[in-house]
Amino acid sequence: MSLRDVAIVGVYATEQGRSLPHRTSLDLAQEAVFGAIADAGLQSSDVDGVAADWPGPGGEPGEGASWARALGGPVSWVSDSLLDTSGARGVLKAASAIDAGLCDVAVVGGGMAGMFGPGASVGPGMEPCEFTDVWGGYVVPLFALVAAEHMHRFGTTPEQLATVAATIRNNGSTNPEAVMFGKGPYTAADILASPMLASPLHRLDVCLTGEGGAAVVLTSLERARDLPHVPVSILGGAMEAAGGAYVLPPSYSEVGRLGERAAARAFRLAGIAPTDVDVLSLYDPNSFEIIRQLEVLGYCTEGEGGQYVTDHSIGLDGPHPVNPDGGCLSYAWNGTQQMTLKVIECVRQLRGTAVHQIADPQITLAANAGSAAGHYEIAVLGKG
Repeated sequence: MSLRDVAIVGVYATEQGRSLPHRTSLDLAQEAVFGAIADAGLQSSDVDGVAADWPGPGGEPGEGASWARALGGPVSWVSDSLLDTSGARGVLKAASAIDAGLCDVAVVGGGMAGMFGPGASVGPGMEPCEFTDVWGGYVVPLFALVAAEHMHRFGTTPEQLATVAATIRNNGSTNPEAVMFGKGPYTAADILASPMLASPLHRLDVCLTGEGGAAVVLTSLERARDLPHVPVSILGGAMEAAGGAYVLPPSYSEVGRLGERAAARAFRLAGIAPTDVDVLSLYDPNSFEIIRQLEVLGYCTEGEGGQYVTDHSIGLDGPHPVNPDGGCLSYAWNGTQQMTLKVIECVRQLRGTAVHQIADPQITLAANAGSAAGHYEIAVLGKG
């Protein structure tokens, strides 16, 4: 077997919101996990691999094996590190476990409520960071440091960042599932007119915080062909890490090209070129990160990402649409499960069930995290 012999067969996204006071993290995680299992046409007892959040109460919070009783029996494989339970990283690790024969059906996902809500912001992490906290280095200014250096080196303009933000936000403004549904349409001028948070990032350049859940189910491609949906195969993938997330103030010199090696590996394993990808579902904590990722993924050379988004539409009518669902900028950011939402959008596009459906996509790409976070994961997906 190989990763190509593993498929995503079930997906589920809960409601998403700036604040969900009527929900709990465990409630959202269970809805997402059991929803994805049902979408796959399977029973909970079929699942013997778990990389999913267990927030508690009950069981042991943070321990993936706590799902065993809820699923109806013992499980054969668990992974419960924070980022192993979501997105491309979780999918790649679960697929590797299935490929190795450690389990047959795995679920990746979870949920979060009661952490942020309106007006809240995201810090560097749950634990104190001695070299960033003292300077007020929460996530937005840390990413802003990388963006500012790129602009200084290559002449990237605020208008180019604003073009990215307006495009992705407008996708979300017409997506009924999006937290920012009905907010818009926006122009680049609207983005630039919003308050500055951390130069060069305006408020509308930056994603919102929110709450919600998401999950995906994987199994062998052979078994997937007997299930209700068109199997979505894992054509390739890769991970790259520059160190612990947010532990030091980042510079472009250190993390500006983060993801380049992972992209080369992922495309090599998939046997494709970047231009073969029909839809890009990229992490968008801010508008600049999309420009940076287009460069490291190979859609343009270093320093030309700003010009690329000016000359080539990244909208729904472009050659490689970016975040048709509205991304983190407009659809949802819900803790680590926003990474799973990136995978879900890719799967929906390949199934033909996306809200903003691109015509007949064959290959999609989900990418998580970026420069200031210090890690990057990619999953290249295609119809099985």
